[in-house]
Amino acid sequence: MPSGNFTADRRFSYAQALRQEGDSAAAVEMMVQVLELAPAWAEGLFALGEMLVEADRPEDALGAFRAYLAVDPADSMGAILQLNLLAENTVTTSMPEAYVRRLFDEYAPRFDSALTGGLKYRAPALLRDAIEAVVPGRRFTRTLDLGCGTGLAGMALRDLTHWLGGADLSPGMIKAALAKNIYDQLIVMDMTLALRSQGEPCDLIVAADSFVYLGDLAPIIRAAHKVLSETGVLAFTVQRYDGESYKLGKEHRFSHSYGYITAISEEAGFTIVASSDTYYRQEKGVDVPGLVFVMRPKLASPAVIPTL
Repeated sequence: MPSGNFTADRRFSYAQALRQEGDSAAAVEMMVQVLELAPAWAEGLFALGEMLVEADRPEDALGAFRAYLAVDPADSMGAILQLNLLAENTVTTSMPEAYVRRLFDEYAPRFDSALTGGLKYRAPALLRDAIEAVVPGRRFTRTLDLGCGTGLAGMALRDLTHWLGGADLSPGMIKAALAKNIYDQLIVMDMTLALRSQGEPCDLIVAADSFVYLGDLAPIIRAAHKVLSETGVLAFTVQRYDGESYKLGKEHRFSHSYGYITAISEEAGFTIVASSDTYYRQEKGVDVPGLVFVMRPKLASPAVIPTL
């Protein structure tokens, strides 16, 4: 979004050109001039923060990102994530909703081709295989697809369920999913709220590459347990973290450890009946370590299947 000041916008273009040429110091100097003309321009303050990071001035970058948050407290550009990555004493447990919505509204038109082509995305197929390995031949009554995006997981699971619902924060993603005509219901809503809004129990809940936008998964796992029927199945993917609990990465995606998922699932009342250490997407041509989980409420859990 332009600043509304012609001179500022022109100088911003110069700053971006300097940035692309790798001259971070000159880009910062030009950006300071831009903000003298448009001091409350949110996009400009965020860009200054990014340029200061590239110029190896982290302390100044912290100030720029804080200034951005003062102008845009909803944080549609993800400044809180930048603050977290700069090691400020801030624990980020989830992505700002405004940031996720903006990100995926912009991404929606090219989402399918980017994932299935460049990123070698295969989470929906892995989830289907994992579900069928646990409950072979089962047809579900009511399925909820969390963070459904454009409906790639819905396409993979449609024939396994009588009713299919989807929820996503991005109106752009929901619009693309509607065009596929595979869902019985689609809602623009936060995943945890979508679970709480269900008027009937679900017997299958899936989240394909959706939990990477949440750090603390305990609330959504508890919410899923309350909505799931006694014989239901919860299946999801996460990026694998080899440390404790979870971590925000530079690509603005959370990774979670196997031990963390095990602990919060047990606490919520689930038993993990199948898991797989695999990859389901790539980043810059490199496989990203991932985990696939299938779990069921404890009272309904059959013998544990340790791996897929």
